[in-house]
Amino acid sequence: MGASRLNIDLQALTANYHYLDQCSSSATRTGAAVKANAYGLGIAPVSRALYEHGCRQFFVAHLSEGIRLRQEINNHDCQIFVLEGPQINELPDYQFHQLTPILNCGEQIDRLSSFNQTAVMPLSAAVHIDTGINRLGLGKDSLDRLTSLTSAGEYLPVCLIMSHLACADDPAHEMNLRQLDTFKKRSASMKQTAHSLANSAGILLGADYHFDLTRPGISLYGALADPAGVNSNLQQVFGWQADILQVRRIEKGETVGYGAEYTATQTTKLATIGVGYADGYARALYRPDQNCVATVGIGGYAAPLAGRVSMDLIVVDVSHVPDAVLEQTEYADLVWPKFTLEDMALARQTIPYEVMTGLGGRIIRHYDETQLGSYSQNRKSTLKTEA
Repeated sequence: MGASRLNIDLQALTANYHYLDQCSSSATRTGAAVKANAYGLGIAPVSRALYEHGCRQFFVAHLSEGIRLRQEINNHDCQIFVLEGPQINELPDYQFHQLTPILNCGEQIDRLSSFNQTAVMPLSAAVHIDTGINRLGLGKDSLDRLTSLTSAGEYLPVCLIMSHLACADDPAHEMNLRQLDTFKKRSASMKQTAHSLANSAGILLGADYHFDLTRPGISLYGALADPAGVNSNLQQVFGWQADILQVRRIEKGETVGYGAEYTATQTTKLATIGVGYADGYARALYRPDQNCVATVGIGGYAAPLAGRVSMDLIVVDVSHVPDAVLEQTEYADLVWPKFTLEDMALARQTIPYEVMTGLGGRIIRHYDETQLGSYSQNRKSTLKTEA
């Protein structure tokens, strides 16, 4: 077949969702960040599985992602929040597809206020308060303007007040408490509206950060923001495999791959595997001068890379893999228990987010849907809009 594939365990995904949901009280709802194609795993099947297991609040980055998700889940009780908020002339699309814009600046506040004055039904919004990360979000002046407009009876129904933590993956970082305090102070005038602060790492900071809604992302997919972190309660959601295309032997002194960076020190048995950097298998996984050589699994044996990662292919040393095993094995495991997603991220000097969102479009995604659909109703309901 010549393609790599992800084997995605939707039962593990939903088990992670329930674990994260149980980390907070019954008064706190648990949403899901499914932006960037559900972190590379596929927004449609991932979101459908989470919805079937009770998730009702979903977060995407772009309007186009929200539209795609609404086409998959058209139930009235499913709320889809768009993090970047409405750009010029986009609000009719938000209303048509029943999407909730997240307001990040004064211009977006004015845009929505003007739109709602002529709309048949006012469009509700969420409000993002900046508490120190300084990317998106309302500063104090814009927040004061929002408060004055809503107090004056303007058409600005708000269903959620939110902010985003900068350093939650480091529980001891002083920024966490500083942002929590700022969030409480800046949202004090809107106590009747639902509040949300915690992302994946924020959930693990404790109840003070949970408020009315949590927004897990990477932890749903079995990973943590810090690739060196461990949480035994999270299940691995996917494995990555690629076909073995060829096995050959080379003699001492022969080289492998671009740049001839690998030289055989003895007669060596090699396997060529159908995956490369075009699929998200990064060139940084072969840096022998920095003691970084990734391994793949072949029949349970760890086989190290032999030479540079190219666009479509990698080569690994299988000299120690028995011929009988090679004859019976059609694929190599790229992410597996002996070289996990976190191991891959550390080897690339990055984080699991980048590894997952960089998984290429030509990778085949296979979904194991065993036991899905057995959970009928979540214990936590839809957010209510406060005018």
